[in-house]
Parts: sequence; structure tokens; C-alpha cells
Amino acid sequence: MFRLELLPAEYGDALWIEYGDARSPRRVLIDCGTQMVYDRLKQRIAALPARNRRFELFVVTHVDLDHIGGALALLRAHRDLGVEFRDVWFNGYVHLKPGGRVPPREDPDVLGPLQGEELTETIVNLELPWNRAFDGGALVVPENGALPSRTLESGLKLTLLSPLQKQLDRLEPVWEKACKKAKIAPGGTTSADDDSLGEVEDQAEEDDQLGDPSVAALAATAFKPDPAKPNGSSIALLAEFERKRMLLAADAYAPVLLDSLRRLPQDAGGKLKIDAFKLSHHGSRKNTSADLVRAVACPHYLVSTNGKQFKHPDLEATARVIRHGGPGVTLSFNYRTEFNDMWESSRLQRGDHPYAARYPSGDESGIALEL
Repeated sequence: MFRLELLPAEYGDALWIEYGDARSPRRVLIDCGTQMVYDRLKQRIAALPARNRRFELFVVTHVDLDHIGGALALLRAHRDLGVEFRDVWFNGYVHLKPGGRVPPREDPDVLGPLQGEELTETIVNLELPWNRAFDGGALVVPENGALPSRTLESGLKLTLLSPLQKQLDRLEPVWEKACKKAKIAPGGTTSADDDSLGEVEDQAEEDDQLGDPSVAALAATAFKPDPAKPNGSSIALLAEFERKRMLLAADAYAPVLLDSLRRLPQDAGGKLKIDAFKLSHHGSRKNTSADLVRAVACPHYLVSTNGKQFKHPDLEATARVIRHGGPGVTLSFNYRTEFNDMWESSRLQRGDHPYAARYPSGDESGIALEL
């Protein structure tokens, strides 16, 4: 089996992956949404038999609150929940400079008040494995050559698609500025604080429309790439198991994803064949370009958000998927909201670019896809 579940994570991501023997699957967790999501995640874990609460990997893709918030609560409570993590992948402040590695356990200069540094503190204090698969170094894509890949227990292969070092370089002064605001040096020990790097997005363009949207007109709008520095630092992965592939894009930049995908062996037609694509940045118009969609042959596109913070998914991003994703693509949303329910239109689904839309049965259920 190879299964991707988008948990109901408010306006963030919480991806639950199962693979291997369906009777006793291996598990990977990617992000945990906002802090408010933790109780739902706790219930999901508590529903597992106590002997089966091991995750082969836990990935915290980047420091935005809608990805990292619940991770802090989970790590702090993981022993009480009986949870084991065989490795944690996360780029902390120490990894932003080239060659940076996880500090020794006895080194006190790794703590701080921001959520990115709070996560560092938690990982170190709990003596969890941290970027073990990368010898404690950063998860970073080289400018040239083969993309880094690691194969987990029972054969799940993960290939790193983002970030590049220049994205980590751009994040460093943002991180330092947040630390300065909190009156600490990056990595300096202090008491906890609610300040964070957070996420800021430009004011959304006007999306209000009468009637069904025009797929062709929306797909043809000029692409303006995401400038948010934390998003650029996202750990994006291509997950492969038993000849099935999932592209898990976090909030990564579209041009970076596109460049990485082009460095992989292409399938027939000059496209990379994948089976599922969790869209970057919750379906933002600035993270899904027509070129990126055209670069892959994919039947399933998934979006994780309730639209609460930034009104995602944007119409333009969804239209690009419908227009350029090939006939019969399926859109899966882990919430039904006013920002995505227009895609249920039977007229649109039977239009010039046929597609299908899937929605969960309720706000607490999320959505899953088994390949």
C-alpha cells in the first residue's frame, strides 16, 4: 500500500503517509499544521495500537506557523503518547550557513524563543535523532548534479527537490531579524516567547466573480513567483514506493521545483510521471505555475487548507492545473470552503478541460488518496 492523507490542518499542512504492509504499515509524518491542530493529531495517533506508534520519519518542512505550530506540541508530548521517531528532518538556524551541522548535545548555544529555535531546543533536549540521514547536516539541493535521496526502512525513497542554498541564505537575515526583535542572538539561550518568523503574504487580488470562473482566462494570467523567504526554505520531496510517486511540495518555490524535476530522468513525452501532487503553499497563485504543471504527468492534485488565513486555494492556481494538467485530472481538497466549492460545478467539470473534484464529508475528516 501507499497512502497519502491530508489531515484537517486549518490553513496549514499535516500529511500522514502510510506504506508497505496494509496490516502493519510504516508511517511518515510531514508537518503538523498550526498549534490548534495538535488535538486532532493527538486523537489520530491515540487511535493507533500502542505498539504501532512509530514513525520512520517526521519532517518539519519550514518555520511558518501553519507547518511548525503543532510540531512543537507533538514532540513535547511524544513520549507520553508512546510515539517513536526514527529521524526528524528539519533545517534549523545552524543549517542555514553552508556546512552547518547539528551541534553536540552538550552545546547550550542552540536554544531560543522563536518557534524555529524552540523546535531546535525541543529536539536537542529530548535527544531525538535530527537529520541523521544527512549526518546532521542541512537538507539542501546542490546547484548541479544528482539530487540528494534517501531510502527509508521497507523501501520508501525520498528525493529532495527544495531548498537550494541560496534560499537558506535569504532566510538567514530574516531569522536574525526576528531574533533581534525578541532581544536574543540567534541560537542564544533564553526563555520562551510567542514571537515567530511567521508568514506574510501580499494582499490577495480580487477573486469575487459572478457565476462559474473562466478556466482559460484564469490559467492565462501572468505568473508572479512567491517572494516569501520562509517559503523558499521549504523541504519539498518526491516520495516513491513500488513504482508510485507523490510530489510533496510544502510551500516551495515553483521555479525551484521545476528545475529539480527537470534534473530527474524524464518519462515518455518529456514529462515526469507522478501519481499525486500535493500543491505548494495551499494552492497559491504564486507557487503553481503553468510550466510546473506541464512538467509532470499527474492524475491527482491535492490541496491542504481551509482558506482561513489567505483565502487559498487561488483560482488561478486551480485553473492552471485544470488547463494544463491533462484531461481528467482529479482535484482533492481536505476542506470544502467558499474558496474551492466553485470547482464542484458540473458545467465546469464537463467543459473544455474535463476534471473531477473531491471534497471531505466534513471539516474534521480531511481527505486521503491511496495509490
